[in-house]
Amino acid sequence: MNRIISFFFFILLSSVSVFSQNPLVNLPALNADASRIAFNYQGDIWVADVNGTNIRRLTVHEAYDTNPLWSADGTKIAFQSNRYGNNDIFVIPSGGGIPKRLTWHSASDLITDYTKTGEIIFNTKRNFNQIEWEPEIEAVAENGGTPYIKVDAFGYDATLSPDGRFVAFVKGPCRIQREEYYGPANKDIWLYDTKKDRFIQLTDDIHNDFYPKWAGNQTIYFQSAKSGKYNVHRIRIDSDGKKQGSDEAVTRYKDRGIFSFNISRNGKKIILIKGDELFLIDAKTGNQQKVNLAIKTDYRFDPVERKTFTGKLSEVVPSPNSKFSAFVVRGEVFITENDKDKSRTVNLSQSPYRDQMPVWLSDEKIIFVSDRDGQNDLYLIRSADPNEKNLFRTLKFETIRLTKTKAGESNPVIAPDKKHIAFLRGRGKLVVANILDNG
Repeated sequence: MNRIISFFFFILLSSVSVFSQNPLVNLPALNADASRIAFNYQGDIWVADVNGTNIRRLTVHEAYDTNPLWSADGTKIAFQSNRYGNNDIFVIPSGGGIPKRLTWHSASDLITDYTKTGEIIFNTKRNFNQIEWEPEIEAVAENGGTPYIKVDAFGYDATLSPDGRFVAFVKGPCRIQREEYYGPANKDIWLYDTKKDRFIQLTDDIHNDFYPKWAGNQTIYFQSAKSGKYNVHRIRIDSDGKKQGSDEAVTRYKDRGIFSFNISRNGKKIILIKGDELFLIDAKTGNQQKVNLAIKTDYRFDPVERKTFTGKLSEVVPSPNSKFSAFVVRGEVFITENDKDKSRTVNLSQSPYRDQMPVWLSDEKIIFVSDRDGQNDLYLIRSADPNEKNLFRTLKFETIRLTKTKAGESNPVIAPDKKHIAFLRGRGKLVVANILDNG
């Protein structure tokens, strides 16, 4: 199937000069004394004073620059960027300048720490990708050179203690987007003791624990879903790396979990992003203050982009009469005629949400899955024109929500006799429902 599919993408890059909402910044990082922050916005690296003033765009590039980390003396910022097709590590003067590329491998490199000695630690899959699920932990000097293995183990988010003895890192392959996940794939915090060449597990909760950050040599802050939402937690160790007592929550958000956080090298302040809100937290008392970033800037790129696809289709499903096919491209449900000489397509869903898993209820109706009401539910789409029931020819569509439960639905399948529908609900519950005679 070689179809030409055209539709608009609306790129939501908020700017306070246009919208009355906060800018959607990501991965904020504090410098050593917590006086300045660096962050990602519109695919570039920005810096500002910690009170939200003196905002400055540090990088200007069509690639996606992200994950900034400050050097110990505050004169440099390391970040990762896909400027050459995959993520590599770069370093740039914090006052501005030309970034210097530090890694050159075709595998993606994801920065995790910028040590006080000038080492930049990162995750990569350049050596053992075909036999290991988790990435390698490597490092490169801030002045460049050949990267080298930092820890003889696989894991994520590695950070070095200030005295250089311990490396905190994460084991567990679960995606951090799964905030509610608990099970054997969950992420846990581990230590590697470089002095005694041994590994120590620090957390064993069934939920995800990740992003370990050092505050001195015996305190580690990390992000955890133990409370049901991502919050900042703290754990203490003794001089040999043994866990002291239980970990404790530093933040206690219940409405929405945090996206990411960072702590200053002096261990006094935490910066975190929660939705579109940026907060500065006192690490000792837990007191917080909101940081307002008034980024008065034009869009980095045109906010509306027209895309044309001749491939990258998925979930192709022919209609019962074999005259049409439904398929998905970038979260939109399309239909087209099964005729190699015709290329016209019709976008049925036309929404900013993720629409997927289409199945034909009849030649005139399609059931699909969408998260347009906050979770995955089943929807039916049909013609709203009483004089034209054909989905391919009608100019009017009607979308009807079919399920409305607390658990999401997915993977609908229509029985051959068109009298029953089967689908999954929640964490794998199989549901079979009757289909009325009128469909």
